[in-house]
Amino acid sequence: MKKILTSIFAAAMVAIAAPSTQAATLGPANFNVTASLAAACTITSVGTPVLAFGTYTAFQAAAATATAPITIQCSRSLAAPTFAFDGGTGYGVLAGLNYNVTAASAITTTGTAATAVAGGVGTADVRTITLTGSMAAGQAGDCAAGNAAACAAVQTATRTITITY
Repeated sequence: MKKILTSIFAAAMVAIAAPSTQAATLGPANFNVTASLAAACTITSVGTPVLAFGTYTAFQAAAATATAPITIQCSRSLAAPTFAFDGGTGYGVLAGLNYNVTAASAITTTGTAATAVAGGVGTADVRTITLTGSMAAGQAGDCAAGNAAACAAVQTATRTITITY
């Protein structure tokens, strides 16, 4: 009987010491990954754009034109932005000269998609917004200060463009 008890005890100890195969293998556990993206654009141009018409000679025969770029980066694949100018239009008067400003954008660099690897961060779409100004020919202008020297000084008006994406 002592021999049987020793054998049963030894078998029980082996069974306790042996790892359970059920405990080592777990079935797959599904989980969800979620996020919501707040798309955005940001201006990356350095400084204030300047739409410089240069010197306009009263009654000149040719219209004056000027361009100025604004660079923005946006979340990938957004629709082209729309623009609104202060005062509702791009028309303005500077030194008694009527001018008009329009804006158009184009994607200059298409961003890259993020990848599922370490460091696989995607890049933005880069857009260049081109402000185009025109000043009609044949205008007289206005020397509000009353003298030619004051009239010849560079005149500046600050305008606001609202970019909606």
